Amino acid sequence: MAGAFTHVFTFGPTFRAENSQSRRHLAEFYMVEAELSFTESLQDIMQVMEDLFKTATSTVLSRCPRDVELFHKYVAPAQKDRLEQALKNRFVTISYSEAVEILKRASQPFAFQPEWGCDLQTEHEKYLVKHCGELPVFVVNYPYDLKPFYMRDNGDGPQHTVAAVDLLVPGIGELCGGSLREERLPFLEARLRRLGLADAYQWYLDLRRFGSVPHGGFGMGFERYLQFLLGADNIKDVIPFPRFPHSCLL
Repeated sequence: MAGAFTHVFTFGPTFRAENSQSRRHLAEFYMVEAELSFTESLQDIMQVMEDLFKTATSTVLSRCPRDVELFHKYVAPAQKDRLEQALKNRFVTISYSEAVEILKRASQPFAFQPEWGCDLQTEHEKYLVKHCGELPVFVVNYPYDLKPFYMRDNGDGPQHTVAAVDLLVPGIGELCGGSLREERLPFLEARLRRLGLADAYQWYLDLRRFGSVPHGGFGMGFERYLQFLLGADNIKDVIPFPRFPHSCLL
């Protein structure tokens, strides 16, 4: 659709098969997903992320002040200041490599030791936000082997990365994830062959083989956004009927 209409988005339910029992995971949640054609810059994707966050938050605060104030008064008194800081300041940007070095120099112990090539855990994400002044933080250029095949190869080295970005926010960790998409057919073919997925994804390769444009996009978890907006500690408190592993007992 992005190839026809340039800028598109969808908002609907997303299903997650992973067996997570944390305060920030659900088996079914809602996701805002956006895709932009004719972009070759990760900065373009990040700007849309930041604009979406700030516009949505400003709109909610202006149209539903009493609802938000109720939560800020009785649930999370410090959240109002966090929101104001996020709205009036530019979001911070660091690379994945810089993030790992920040974590390695941290004085506090981590349950998962930070190493280049490993995924960032919630404890790492929250520390990075704190280190950057309790402002939302973009982490860009993740390791090539850590991310899905469709993310655009940066062609760098020796630490091979892709043009991916995560947006981390105070108290939550990851709120948005996105990337530039790999539109170059030879790169896609080589990576899918290496993963043993070339036959299963011939339909995907055809989308590039018969015409594509540079593009990118991201997704934002709606319930995590509500958590940050309201200061709710548990994601199950911001959805009417939370679904999570082993919650449907028959």
